Amino acid sequence: MSIENNNLFDFKHSMGEDFVFPPPATQHMDLEFLDVSVEEGYFHISGPIKTAYNNPGGMVFGGYYGMFFDAAFGPFSFLLTQGYVTTLEMNISYLKPLRASDGKWKVEAKLVSKSKSFLLMNATLLKEDATLVATATTRMMILDPSRK
Repeated sequence: MSIENNNLFDFKHSMGEDFVFPPPATQHMDLEFLDVSVEEGYFHISGPIKTAYNNPGGMVFGGYYGMFFDAAFGPFSFLLTQGYVTTLEMNISYLKPLRASDGKWKVEAKLVSKSKSFLLMNATLLKEDATLVATATTRMMILDPSRK
């Protein structure tokens, strides 16, 4: 399934009635849907770098990097599985700082492997000028909807 013309309505519709995008935990982040292709295995989102994300040194608090990555991994995993997953691990390599003056951030997530029970994905976090800021890898377990 590909979403044509970066149409967020088509994306939300493809996910089903109960799907909320952006997820409630990230709604304050003003996420912008960019592109997705399940067939080609990628998902791209972006958002503004807000001063509210700053640590005392005036740079984005490292935990927000994890939120940026998870804001891509979560919805992408739902698209890939048509169901829910749980994150088993997410590893982040921090390369450069982000500042509000950098404008926007962008996450480009890619599917590495999908089995019956697990997803493995990686992603890059980029500044608006395409400078690489961080990388992440995640391993997720696909949940069985018949088990509660």
